[in-house]
Amino acid sequence: MTSKPFILIDYFNKIIKKYHELHIQTQKQDLFRIVNIKTTKKGEYSLQVQLINKATFFECTPQEIVTNDQLLEGFSKKDIRTITYYAAQDTNKPKYKILIHEFREGLNKVVFKLGKDNSEESIEKTAEQISLDQNLINQLNCTDAHLIGYTTASEFMLKEKAEMERLKEAIPSR
Repeated sequence: MTSKPFILIDYFNKIIKKYHELHIQTQKQDLFRIVNIKTTKKGEYSLQVQLINKATFFECTPQEIVTNDQLLEGFSKKDIRTITYYAAQDTNKPKYKILIHEFREGLNKVVFKLGKDNSEESIEKTAEQISLDQNLINQLNCTDAHLIGYTTASEFMLKEKAEMERLKEAIPSR
């Protein structure tokens, strides 16, 4: 025979368990949804986000959402996948490309003219200057970065070869 206090305790335990289940379910509801994906003039992505069950919208970049954990947790798994995809697209896109490369006799080096993506801005640097700038190398596509690395190595080898020949001429042979 069970006593009344044990029945009462069992009843309260069931109520507490149900309360926790409801609390967990309400916390798992999504707060935001992606409504539209836009591409800016610079080629970057912008996401239009809606606050669920409200007529409130805001725009932000995928990188802004990915870097804010609290904001990211408010999206569904499907939206999180979309956000991370577009965030990765923007970060992997090269921002510079080689427009022209030419040999300059005065410098005895190849000079590259790099153009910034979606801009009229350009910079001129030698292969060595570019290869020393890690940030700039990371903003080039693989083929352009390879060409710059190859040119830097070739120029270094030619410089070493000229130095060795100069040393051979300076040392008298027996």
